[in-house]
Amino acid sequence: MRWRRVEALLLAIGLCGALTPARAEPAPRLLEVWLNGERVDGFAPLMEDDGRWYATAETLARWRLRPADPPRTIAGVAHHGLQNWSPRFDKAQQRLALQAPPEQFLAQRLRLDGRSDSEAPLMEPLPGLAMDYSVNAERSGGQSSTAALLDLRGFGWSTGGLARASGVLRAGANPAGLPRWQRLDTSLQHSDPNGLWRTSLGDAITCGGELAPALRFAGAQYGTDFSLRPDLVTQPLPSVSGSAQVPSGVDLLIDNRPAGSAQVGPGNYTLDQLPGVTGAGEIRVVQRDLLGVERVQVVPYYSSPRLLRQGLSEHCAEAGVLRRGYASASDTYGGGFIAGSLRHGLSDTLTLLGRAEAGQAVRAVHLGAHWVVAGAGVLSLQLGRSQADGTGAGQRTAIGFERVARAGSLSATIDTAGTGFRSLDGSRLPQRRTTLFAGTGIGQTSLSAGLVWQRGAQGQDTRVLTAGLQRRLGAHWHAGLSLYRRDGQFSAALLLTRALSPDTTLAARAQAGADAGLTVQAQRSEPDAGGLGWRLQGGSDALSALAGVSWLGQLGRVEAQATKWRHDPEAHLRVAAQGGVLWIGGQPMLGRTIGEAAAARVEIEGMGGVGVRLNHRDTAVTDAKGQAWVWGLQPWQENTLGVAADVLPLDVVLGVPELQVRPPAQTVVRVRFPARRTRSALVSVRLPDGSPVPPGARAYRAPGGAPAGDEGAPFAHGGQVWLTDLDDFNTLRVEGPQGLCRVSFALAPTLGAAATLGPFTCTP
Repeated sequence: MRWRRVEALLLAIGLCGALTPARAEPAPRLLEVWLNGERVDGFAPLMEDDGRWYATAETLARWRLRPADPPRTIAGVAHHGLQNWSPRFDKAQQRLALQAPPEQFLAQRLRLDGRSDSEAPLMEPLPGLAMDYSVNAERSGGQSSTAALLDLRGFGWSTGGLARASGVLRAGANPAGLPRWQRLDTSLQHSDPNGLWRTSLGDAITCGGELAPALRFAGAQYGTDFSLRPDLVTQPLPSVSGSAQVPSGVDLLIDNRPAGSAQVGPGNYTLDQLPGVTGAGEIRVVQRDLLGVERVQVVPYYSSPRLLRQGLSEHCAEAGVLRRGYASASDTYGGGFIAGSLRHGLSDTLTLLGRAEAGQAVRAVHLGAHWVVAGAGVLSLQLGRSQADGTGAGQRTAIGFERVARAGSLSATIDTAGTGFRSLDGSRLPQRRTTLFAGTGIGQTSLSAGLVWQRGAQGQDTRVLTAGLQRRLGAHWHAGLSLYRRDGQFSAALLLTRALSPDTTLAARAQAGADAGLTVQAQRSEPDAGGLGWRLQGGSDALSALAGVSWLGQLGRVEAQATKWRHDPEAHLRVAAQGGVLWIGGQPMLGRTIGEAAAARVEIEGMGGVGVRLNHRDTAVTDAKGQAWVWGLQPWQENTLGVAADVLPLDVVLGVPELQVRPPAQTVVRVRFPARRTRSALVSVRLPDGSPVPPGARAYRAPGGAPAGDEGAPFAHGGQVWLTDLDDFNTLRVEGPQGLCRVSFALAPTLGAAATLGPFTCTP
């Protein structure tokens, strides 16, 4: 009985299996694929299995999708399902639409310089040593003397780190009795442009700012340095706020000059960080909506670099010993001190200043403020009190006003110091100093005048009056008239200059009063890229004649000059040379001086004879190794280094034609322009029936990628396609209305940079 039941069950299962239709095999499909509303593939090879869709890992990688399930082998190839991305199949358009959340995409790292993570950085510091030298040899009055200023730097061991030492070496006549070798400065510095601070050990200058005179000292200093970020706006700038009910256009005028336009949508808006705003002026905002309704908003402003933005602070702390008689025969150190300074923007119209000093003989406190009064100008006030051994207490008071506007500028100060007031080094200040300066412009003419009245520490009076007029005469000439009077002595000078070329100028100067005479001078400056310069001068004043010639090259600058003074029968001769010795990568080399700027070694992948430009001006040419030295880069600022791409060979692909370089001060950086040789060809491809590949099809490098960008290389009429970056042997995947096919071809090494190949047959 039991066996009969088992037989019946097996018979029923067999009948059910016979009645169930056989499962169909997965079928290949060639579809257009859209992902999150955007077309990502024109002809994607997919597999369909009973309404479920599958794609290979290679295809998913082209879409930048991460596989969501384990692989399934279909037709011997691993596939991944698309079900997690809600596939919707449009049979009429043969289109498959997918929706994927951001976390399902492969991670991408964006770069603005066009290079991959595996490539070397386009700019990097070069560790090394550099010594600037300036040698000056003179012969006058039967005596000869030579002096060499040497400035040694070590850099590149850390970002912003710099070691520096300088001195003077003398030979020959020495009437001042100066030492043959005299050390000038020795310091170790570290700068942080992100934190805007600088640390210094060794010789430095105090950071008294406006409140106290700058003094040399040796010790430690830590403080804010806004010069590390020249692009940072530290002064408060005006802002304009408004609102729009409908999309509108906004035009900005600053002092009736167009300053930009913008489109705003419905809602509130704010315009700040306005360009070119300083002094007193007026901002006019013209707002027009889609119906042509116009609204005008006028905002007066006053902006000054004396002020700090609200909440912004600048501080400095220092300690050490003072230095007196710098670079003289009595150069000595003595007198320890400690000091600190602070400048803080309490609001956009009020900046407070303070400094405290404590030395062996002098203790002092300084306070100050800059305040914008009713938008008319900046009112400045300073108060100081010192306590000095032997002289007791003393006070100092200073008050000033400054206004800068389009109509003109005006500044006035009164500074008084009591007889007991002392600076940190024990020196006295003038008892009273009054200054008044004003200037204005009338058409093509600018006028200025100034007055200084000073009573010195010992009671002596000095009065100085200056006045000037500047005017452009025509397209090339410029005229200037200056007047000067000091303590009863008067002089006037008329200067005419004409630019003969960007590097050559002609000037004539006539002076009356003290040192009266006529002088004519012609001068040509050396081009930035190097070359010849000269200077000729003659006149009826004390200097009767001067002739000089100079040369600027990649190894430095040399100059020879001869002068003849009217009351000296012998000519004065001078020869000077400036340059630098660099030790980079364990090898010495000669070059130009670095100075306070920076230098760059530009590399273009071993390509010689290529021009290099600094800030869009020709400055150097690469040597046989593809290297060029560029001097005079502005430190901590954006410098535009570019390549003269028009002289590159046709088979060279330049990855980046221009770079923005921000080098640290007094250092050398390496700047690499990625360039490579490429082989290109115009290839003809035909289908198996002999017809050309139709226009609109695209060629991709197999098994993935594309010779001509992510979109592939498009076919033109006649089955022709332009391909770049070809190898000796190439395999392409061709996708188009004809379906999928592959074509392979060889490229002989003897062919040139651009060849014509084919026709080749594309195999399905």
